[in-house]
Amino acid sequence: MKQFTQPVRSAKPILLELPWASGSYRRTTIGPTRLTHRPRKNFSSQQRGVAAIVSRSSSIMHAPGSNIDFLLKSIFIRGFCGSLHLVLLLALSVAYVCKKLSRKGDREGSKEMLNIKRRFMWYKRTLVCCLGVSVFNFILCLLSYFYLYGNVWSDGEAMTLLDLGLRTLSWGALAVYLHTQFFNSGEKMFPLLLRVWWGFYLAISCYCFFVDVFLHHKHVSLEIEWYLVSDVVSVFTGLFLCYVGFLRSDIQDVLEEPLLNGDSSSINNLENRGADTVTPFGNAGLFSILTFSWMNSLIAAGNKKTLDLEDVPQLHGVDSVVGAFPVFKNKLESDCGRVTRFKFAKALFLLVWKEILWTALLALIDTLGSYVGPYLIDVFVQCLDGRGEFKNQGYILASAFVVAKLVECLAQKHLRFRLQQIGTRLRAVTATMIYNKSLTISCHSKQGHSSGQIINIMTIDANRLGIFSWYMHDPWLVILQVCLALLILYRNLGLGSVAGFVATVIVMSLNYPFGRLEEKFQDKLMESKDKRMKATTEILRNIRILKLQGWEMKFLSKILELRKVETRWLKKYLYTSVVITVVAWVTPTVVAVATFGTCMLMGVPLDSGKVLSALATFEILQSPIYNLPSTVSMLIQTKVSLDRISSFLCLDDLQPDAIEKLPVGSSDKAIEIVDGNFSWDLSSPCATLKDINFKVLNGLKVAVCGTVGSGKSSLLSSILGELPKISGTLKLCGTKAYVAQSPWILSGKIEENILFGKEMDRERYEKVLEACSLKKDLEILSFGDQTVIGERGINLSGGQNAVDAHTGSHLFKASTDQSAIEMEIPYIVGELAIQAITLLGIIAQYYIPSARELSRLIGVCNAPVIQNFAETISGATTIRSFDQESRFQEINMKLTDAYSRPKFHNSAAMQWLCFRMDMFSSITFAFCLFLLVSFPERINPAIAGLAVTYALGLYMAQFVLIWCFCNCENKLISVEIILQYISIPAEPPLVIEANRPDHSWPSQGEVDIDNLQVRYAPHMPLVLRGLSCTFPGGKKTGIVGRTGSGKSTLIQALFRTVEPAACQIMIDSIDISLIGLHDLRSRLSIIPQDPTMFEGTVRSNLDPLEEYTDEQIWEVLDKCQLGDEVRKKERKLDSTVIENGENWSMGQRQLICLGRVLLKKSKVLVLDEATASVDTATDNLIQQTLRQHFSDCTVITIAHRITSVLDSDMVLLLSHGLIEEYDSPTRLLENKSSSFSQLVAEYTVRSNTRFEKSTGIN
Repeated sequence: MKQFTQPVRSAKPILLELPWASGSYRRTTIGPTRLTHRPRKNFSSQQRGVAAIVSRSSSIMHAPGSNIDFLLKSIFIRGFCGSLHLVLLLALSVAYVCKKLSRKGDREGSKEMLNIKRRFMWYKRTLVCCLGVSVFNFILCLLSYFYLYGNVWSDGEAMTLLDLGLRTLSWGALAVYLHTQFFNSGEKMFPLLLRVWWGFYLAISCYCFFVDVFLHHKHVSLEIEWYLVSDVVSVFTGLFLCYVGFLRSDIQDVLEEPLLNGDSSSINNLENRGADTVTPFGNAGLFSILTFSWMNSLIAAGNKKTLDLEDVPQLHGVDSVVGAFPVFKNKLESDCGRVTRFKFAKALFLLVWKEILWTALLALIDTLGSYVGPYLIDVFVQCLDGRGEFKNQGYILASAFVVAKLVECLAQKHLRFRLQQIGTRLRAVTATMIYNKSLTISCHSKQGHSSGQIINIMTIDANRLGIFSWYMHDPWLVILQVCLALLILYRNLGLGSVAGFVATVIVMSLNYPFGRLEEKFQDKLMESKDKRMKATTEILRNIRILKLQGWEMKFLSKILELRKVETRWLKKYLYTSVVITVVAWVTPTVVAVATFGTCMLMGVPLDSGKVLSALATFEILQSPIYNLPSTVSMLIQTKVSLDRISSFLCLDDLQPDAIEKLPVGSSDKAIEIVDGNFSWDLSSPCATLKDINFKVLNGLKVAVCGTVGSGKSSLLSSILGELPKISGTLKLCGTKAYVAQSPWILSGKIEENILFGKEMDRERYEKVLEACSLKKDLEILSFGDQTVIGERGINLSGGQNAVDAHTGSHLFKASTDQSAIEMEIPYIVGELAIQAITLLGIIAQYYIPSARELSRLIGVCNAPVIQNFAETISGATTIRSFDQESRFQEINMKLTDAYSRPKFHNSAAMQWLCFRMDMFSSITFAFCLFLLVSFPERINPAIAGLAVTYALGLYMAQFVLIWCFCNCENKLISVEIILQYISIPAEPPLVIEANRPDHSWPSQGEVDIDNLQVRYAPHMPLVLRGLSCTFPGGKKTGIVGRTGSGKSTLIQALFRTVEPAACQIMIDSIDISLIGLHDLRSRLSIIPQDPTMFEGTVRSNLDPLEEYTDEQIWEVLDKCQLGDEVRKKERKLDSTVIENGENWSMGQRQLICLGRVLLKKSKVLVLDEATASVDTATDNLIQQTLRQHFSDCTVITIAHRITSVLDSDMVLLLSHGLIEEYDSPTRLLENKSSSFSQLVAEYTVRSNTRFEKSTGIN
């Protein structure tokens, strides 16, 4: 045993407690001349230690002759520290006097900087820190003085008091110096004197701390028992001051930079953006970041009112896609060649590698901190059982428990927040990359990827990369956690832990085959989801045509069949996940049984401490093993998503060198093609356009003519650069514009659609409105050109725009929300059911209002991203033609950032709550631990250890509870959205069994309309205001009128796609409002304005209901003059039709629509401006076919060309929703004052004038 000696300095007896070899404590009395000791009677002589006292100023005895013994002596350390603080005090005094003398002449300049420095928060925090250290040392000095009062002070004790006194004075003087520096200095950095001192202070504090710990470990008593506390405070103070002095001293607040730099433009920019536009996270202090206090203002605002997007701050530069995407793009393009999965993943890694390393460190700290508790439980139980190794060991262990939990809490919360931050950034740059790719992808490449597939890649796959950030560290963390657990088990149970290791390996190996199955099912699930989304997109886009044709049930059955296939794969995927989850759940129990059973067989002693330590270890081990299936599943899903994204990014772009662009005015030729060969399919031996030589001089108007399928549209596409060039040259001088056959309208104001990114020039704008004859149309609208157009121009008429399906938000519901319901909510609800709901009152009171609104904003802001993406895909050609790619890319990045803002702050809000709840739990945990240590005899040590074991799991249980509850509520918003959607009032029933018409209805085709009134919504004005007329059966009636007069609305009322506000429409004496929609629409036929073809085959487009034979279909094709064209194709009637029929010309599509009505042979046929978008030859062919095959049918024609109604039996002229004229065209033309006669005359004059101008005839 060690020998201790102690010179006696006081006549009073002093009680000391010295350790015996057995680890227990005995009370010892020190008198004036001797040391007496009363050993326990039951101790043998071998167990007794021999104690002596050493001088309090002594240190570890070193070998004789050592020259550095003094460095480990306490008196030297205190004297050295005191001397340094005295030097600092003198230096501060001299510096202060010099500053006062040098600043007498420039007082005014200092006053100008007063308000600026008041905003420099780091000065304030440093000032508070210095005052706090001074007060702390003063209190410590007073306590030491009273502790030693009445005793004779040794040299070491006197030096310690002197050191504390000098610390108090020097730090107080330092606070005064900072106070003057803060208010009266214009310097931007801390003085060099302070920064040098802070560096020395940190080094000295660390030195003192390690020496005192070393002395304490060797049982050498310190002069003051709580000096270790002072050392710890000094080290943390030094760290903070060095951080401030060397890392933060040159960082200015964003609000003061413009004032310091004199940049007025920055000030104006800040005024425009508002004071709170940027998230406080970017400029938050250390304490604010650690505690998430920078979220206080947003949480408080959400508790007072409903948050909207304006309340959510903008993202900091590095988290914004505007700042992150250029960096990502440069890294991706730095590797030449095609984008592969590895290159794409590498670019993502290089974008966030610093954050990944930082989160890896946090994950390591979190993991190590979580195992401190299980490691110390055995020792803690022994200490409570009276087998402690030294005095106050219980308090030290309790402090270690609490500190470890606090460190774990901080690391865990910031780890989760940072991972979410990484995920948000990865998702944003990936979605932006996909969007930009969709603007450059070639038409041939786009044929293999439908809009639904591309939207799926952007919504699901890009989002999955963001979710993967939560799992990126799990592979190596699982290995580390298992190794730590096995080490603790081996320390407690010896060789018995080998069984636990073997059981762990077996269970983890079971994940491999199930993981392979899960990967297979995941691939099939995504493939089936793509097919369903592709079909859903096509149906939603053309839902109006489906309703008019009466095909809803057929296409609904197609969707349901695809959904069944998807559900089958979903079930297999979920069943596999359940098996993996069950295996993970039973793993801790299996490992525990195997371990304890082996220990019993091997005779390994199992006392309460070791068992509790093992149980706590198993509890922690459960988390990585339970998360392992999720990690494996996420790795598999991420691999699949990376493959899908990289394959999409590898698709061929438009040829950048297809067009040689010349500067404006550099050539007299606007367009020149020399020996041009172009083909939609470069692999095909037959070119679409062969040996084209074509010149257009500046200022000429050129008309391109030809038969259906001759290549007219392909020629225009080649000029636009859309049609791939095989050989030849194509030169374009100046700018270009494009008007598509199918009008493309963006959601937004009419004015924005007309300007299309151009600056407003009011004079030119008015001329454009006049030239397009839009002024009268705008007068009809309540808000004129400020009217907001629905998606794809849904609230415009056919002449103003020709699209009608609202798809973007529906696709969002069919993809993201559907995926949330199937893949995320079941797991979250399951976790929620497992955890005890005990904290809901606190959560609901303050946190939930803000979190709920942030979650809603996430959903609200995601829909515009999807809608803009869908619109961009459909209008990519128009966007490229106007060279507007950069503008749309900028819009997309703004929308992406608008979505990322609430997502980022929602994650921070959750960690804000979890951190505060963990602090509450830590206080409770600390109180219980110190209570157990203070009254060890009042409780069974084993029970106390069990309580600590469960308390260690309280943090994770609490986090899981909060996360599950909040995330469940957030995800249930998807359910709420779908419930709102399905609660929209539906159309009347498709079939009313009590009122089914005869199979021969209608036999005559007479249509009688009485007082027809139609409005599109209850709050909107009437579009048709009391029409009454009769369309004679077997006659041809033409309907004419200005755009917006109500022509198409009349047809919609006839097919009941819009329910009239009041009226009675009779067809052959049957009220159509009393029969089912399917019975009505299936008995009528229509050729729509926009020819629509669905993905499939020629046969499925002509006969989707499969009611006719091939002979009948060929007969109809021959009547439409498409028979020869179809026979040329290899698969004949089974020839492929891609999405939207884009591999067929516009004229051919319209002829296919003509073929449908020829097959159907309905008694009532409606032509809804059917020839408005086809050439004259096709128009003549359609008119001739209709006259030949529908001579005994009622034909109602909405006319675009006046000449198409001149041969009608009756003409109906509409104006502002009323009948202006209704008679035969002959009688109307005879009356020169009739509106129809004037309309024909105006059309004739305009046509003659155009012809004369084009031919040069005067």
